[in-house]
Amino acid sequence: MLALVVLFAGCDPEPPSVVSEDARVELGAAGVEWRPLAEGDPVELVAGLQGGWHVDVAVRGRGLEPSGVALRYEARAPGSEASMSFVTEALLNEDNVLWVEGDWLRPGGRVVFDIAGPEEVVGAEVCLLVTASADAWMGEDSRCVTVVDELP
Repeated sequence: MLALVVLFAGCDPEPPSVVSEDARVELGAAGVEWRPLAEGDPVELVAGLQGGWHVDVAVRGRGLEPSGVALRYEARAPGSEASMSFVTEALLNEDNVLWVEGDWLRPGGRVVFDIAGPEEVVGAEVCLLVTASADAWMGEDSRCVTVVDELP
């Protein structure tokens, strides 16, 4: 079978952008219904199955198609650039988001702490950060919250 490939010199078509001028992401509380996360809100510490500790969050996106959006989650102490978490990332597509009032929602985000035990963060203020990137666009959102462990 013969295949014909034609290349046009100087023709570099630009792929269509999936990002609008008002593109943004917003960090929210865990769950499948959108609930904004406010500064100082309590966030439940969860014991992971592999012995670690994390908090669950959600992200809402507006003005950008989810396919190909890369999310990166992080935790920092207030006023610090040093991370207190492991790298947690998600690559989005149409099948792993929910649509809510024209925006997409990514429930099930997880910020996994790099700590020896819960006493390092329970009762403390921790700043959660999500960074999103798509095409040549990058956006981020953060909230400083209080980590709680209300379950016995």
